[in-house]
Amino acid sequence: MSESGYYAWRARTPSARELRRAWLTDVITDIHRESGGAFGYRRIGQQLLCRYGISVSHATVESLMKRAGICGRTGRLHAPDRRPGPRSPGDHWIVDVQAFTTRRRPLYSAVVLDAASRGLMGWSTAESADRPLVHRAVMAAITRAAGTVGADGSDGTGLNAQRSPLACSFTQRARALGCAPAHGAVGNWYDHAVVNAFWDSVHRELDEASPRPDPGALEERLGKTFDHFARPA
Repeated sequence: MSESGYYAWRARTPSARELRRAWLTDVITDIHRESGGAFGYRRIGQQLLCRYGISVSHATVESLMKRAGICGRTGRLHAPDRRPGPRSPGDHWIVDVQAFTTRRRPLYSAVVLDAASRGLMGWSTAESADRPLVHRAVMAAITRAAGTVGADGSDGTGLNAQRSPLACSFTQRARALGCAPAHGAVGNWYDHAVVNAFWDSVHRELDEASPRPDPGALEERLGKTFDHFARPA
């Protein structure tokens, strides 16, 4: 490699894939630590699916665990302890799916909100409500959480570079639409109140009659609205 090529590589901004892998490594390490060092790549993969709705191959989890220098234990496993205490920004994410009516077809939007800061972490839109819709929103949230760390070690929502969300909860609406994982945690009354307040703000920002005539224009407008809400204050 040339000297100029080396320094160009050093200065290159990490890709979205690299950011997601770094974030997943932090989450995997966190889950492994919560289990008392007992969980292997299979159990950790199950936890990623249950907590976040993220389907990651066993090979990827195993590779990231090896890179982090951690491994599971054989034998009977005891249930891990859950961390007590109030929620802080970055501790818990809420996932919801909303349906917007248009004259041509419905448009569905999945959002990921931080339970403590109520900030928008990620979103996605599509013509159908399904698990990939939520998966894209969560992956967008992962990329943002991993890539928007400020000089003080935190991003606009207060997420520290050394912290990862402990869990995700899914609203009753996301579950009813078939977008939540089968064993995913269901949000409580507070989670649903956060989601309802967020959508009230979105509808006020859109300020349009329903049903809306064009799903393409609505998707573009939603993207701009979400981008505005996701900016740090």
